[in-house]
This record gives sequence, structure tokens and C-alpha cells, in this order.
Amino acid sequence: MKILKISILTAFSLMACNEIPSPKLPGYPRILFPEHEYQIFSSPECPFTFEYPLLGKINDRRIDSCWVDIDIPRYECKFHITYKPLNSKTTYSRAYEDYRRLIYKHSQKASEIVETPIKEPNGIGTFFEIYGEVPTSAQFFFSDSARHAVMCSFYFETALKNDSLKPVIDYFKKDVKHLIRSIRWK
Repeated sequence: MKILKISILTAFSLMACNEIPSPKLPGYPRILFPEHEYQIFSSPECPFTFEYPLLGKINDRRIDSCWVDIDIPRYECKFHITYKPLNSKTTYSRAYEDYRRLIYKHSQKASEIVETPIKEPNGIGTFFEIYGEVPTSAQFFFSDSARHAVMCSFYFETALKNDSLKPVIDYFKKDVKHLIRSIRWK
């Protein structure tokens, strides 16, 4: 009887080993995102308006400037928006190159930085996508090329790896692009 039990267990074990192991497909946590909805930011101090996600709330706004932080607590991320007036000292070219230089400081940890030109009825600029283990995955520089420039960084307040955050990053890149298209100069 004992030999029969051992024989049956051995047979089942050998049958189980006939499967060829295959690697698992990459997986992401299931995150249900709401539809993209927007609200308008407007301030008497700022020479522009824009639309930002309804999920966001203005958290840190400097009264004397047009620097704005939009927190999205549900996803632990933030849009940091900076305004720079252009003039004879700070030209479009100079402001753009200064911002671009800041972005390329990420190249030490970034696996790739993709620059996409922006051309909208209200201005021009560049959308930067930064891949790899960097704190910010999307940024843009946008200007009317004469008097105003707006810069935006999108980043997370968490230590998760960006490959785990990919679905969230992709979702909010759409909101960053919408923000660009919605900028209106006063």
C-alpha cells in the first residue's frame, strides 16, 4: 500500500513537471480613473488663465506672483506652475534655454528625454517627457514668444518606481496637455 501511494504521488509530480514554465506578463495595479473634467484658474495677478483637473485643488499660491501648486491628493501628485514675464533682459530664447537646462539636469537618472514642439493658437513651446526614475515625468515651456512664459512640472510625492506609476503618469499627461491647450493670455 505504501509503495502504491508513493508511486501515485511520483506520477502526479512528474505530470506536473511537464508544463513548460512561462514568464508572467507585466502587470500594473488596477486603478479606476474618473473622466477628465476641468475647472478654470484665473487670478487678477496673473496675465493668463488655464484649465486644470477637477480632481486638483490650488494648495500653494503666492499672492504676489503667478506661481501656483495644484495638488491632486488622491494620486499623491502635483502640478507646479511658474510664470515668467519676458522683456529685453529675459527674452523668449533665454527663458527657454534656462528652463531646458534645468530639465536636462534629470539626464543623470533619466533613461530618455523626449521633446515635442508645441504650436497652439495662443503660443508655442515644448512638451518634455522624461522617462526613468526621475521625480518629474512631464514638463512644458509655453509662451506667446513676446511678453509671457509659463512653465509646468508634473511630479509625484511618493517613492514608488515610475514603472509602477505608469498608468497614473499616462492619465495625467493628458491633463498636462489639456492645460497647455487651455492657456489664454489676458
